[in-house]
Amino acid sequence: MVSGVGTSAPPGEGGLIGAVDRFVSRIENAFNAVASVCIVIMMVYMCAEVLSRKADDLTFGLIPGRPLEGVIDWVELGMVTFAFLGAAYCQRNGSHVRMELLMGQLRGRVLWALEAVAVSIAFFYIVVIAYKSYTENFMWAFELGDTTMDIYLPVWPSKLVVPIALALLATRLAINIWGYVRLFLDPTKVPIGVPVIKDVATQAREEIEDAMGHDADEHVARNGTQN
Repeated sequence: MVSGVGTSAPPGEGGLIGAVDRFVSRIENAFNAVASVCIVIMMVYMCAEVLSRKADDLTFGLIPGRPLEGVIDWVELGMVTFAFLGAAYCQRNGSHVRMELLMGQLRGRVLWALEAVAVSIAFFYIVVIAYKSYTENFMWAFELGDTTMDIYLPVWPSKLVVPIALALLATRLAINIWGYVRLFLDPTKVPIGVPVIKDVATQAREEIEDAMGHDADEHVARNGTQN
């Protein structure tokens, strides 16, 4: 597995693909922020559930302990937000798991062509899944009035999140295809709208810099001097 990094164009650069990439990136950032907020809310909610159950022990019997109502239902519906809303954001940053036994050895037009083919296959499947999740899962739940088992929360809002998030992911994949075709036609151009593969050494260096808070070369030099 090799990680990557998104290569969004700086403001005013990259032409049309750069403008589209920046616009979609703002939507992806918003979706990812919503997913992050939902994770925090879910964590607080689960902590409140535990404290509520142990209220009698914590207050020496002054407040009776009892579980919060509908916890399983809320968690069931809430998990879809952080499971899907960040998918396009991860694709832009190259954070999804990739096996690079072959692709990591390729360069130039061959690499960009194979990347375009692979992403085109992914785009096709995501479009199909998004369409099916809307027409079959969401519409079925909406028309039937499907609810959860405990406190009867409507299910359709969470099922609507899936096709919306997948539609954004499909848009990001389309930008990736555009970017790969652009590089295939002219490999000398700066990659825009595509995740660029990082080798193991670069990834290790960035992890050191992120953990230590300073340049990796400085960290190595300090350790060498101390030894």
